[in-house]
Amino acid sequence: MTPATKQQPVVVIGGANMDLTGQAHSPLTAGDSTPGAVHATAGGVGRNIAEALARLACPTQLITALGDDGFAEDIARQTSAAGVDLRATLRVPEQRSSTYLSVLEPTGEMRAAISDMALVGALTPAALEERRRDLDKARAWVIDANLSEEALAFLFAIADPARPIYAEPVSAAKALRLQPYLAQIAMLKPNRLEAATLSGLSTDAPLETLAMALLDRGMGRVVISDGAKGIWGQDAGSTLHHQPAFAGPILSVTGAGDTLMAALVDATLAGVPLPDALARAQAAASLSLQSARAIHPGLCQAAVQSELERKP
Repeated sequence: MTPATKQQPVVVIGGANMDLTGQAHSPLTAGDSTPGAVHATAGGVGRNIAEALARLACPTQLITALGDDGFAEDIARQTSAAGVDLRATLRVPEQRSSTYLSVLEPTGEMRAAISDMALVGALTPAALEERRRDLDKARAWVIDANLSEEALAFLFAIADPARPIYAEPVSAAKALRLQPYLAQIAMLKPNRLEAATLSGLSTDAPLETLAMALLDRGMGRVVISDGAKGIWGQDAGSTLHHQPAFAGPILSVTGAGDTLMAALVDATLAGVPLPDALARAQAAASLSLQSARAIHPGLCQAAVQSELERKP
């Protein structure tokens, strides 16, 4: 890979939203107010991945949709401050920005949540065509399955086989939007449920079976996350590798999977061997778990290396 190629940005195409989280100080009572703490921070799968990549010193551009409200300004400010290029982000007049509202018990267990993500639908094929120059100059694409079926169809139709596409399924239901394009995906990072949904197998199937079923559909690399049990990764034509989760304090799980995805993309583009890439990804995710924000503000290559060295 040439120095010029390394300076080309990774373009992330996906969702961005404001995360509003309320955590009660005492057990919640239906129909009554409860003292607690409310936090607002920029979130969204695509946005989170973009911020984490930028904090890992990877030139990153985000193509997402923001509304015409105060949340949009906050999302843009927080994301730009991390080093993400937002020049290709779509601003939609007279529309509210995507928002995720959750209510947590004192233990951190979620009692209820509302996801208002309709604005991502503004990333239509026409809107993406207007950003064709940004898409064409990318070193790689990272796509999240919040995108509509029409947007995904457009992107995979114009995709350059020489430019890797890394995909984040988001959820089991949305993962199915990626199914027609698995052979064009260089790396997919599903959890166990998403892997089972895409492969048509049971969630009880061995990780080896799930990974092979996805690789048999033509992708180059699959990394399956299984919560506290860690992650499993396999390249086409190679063997399965397991990386246990790092032990450590957990303040919030929000954004940990997105940080893991960003670290995998960064390591993969750097040519890091798969076992080492998995370890670096888990180290980055462990940092995210220690922050109330979706992406740890101290995330950087040095912090990931320190986390790796801390591992027993």
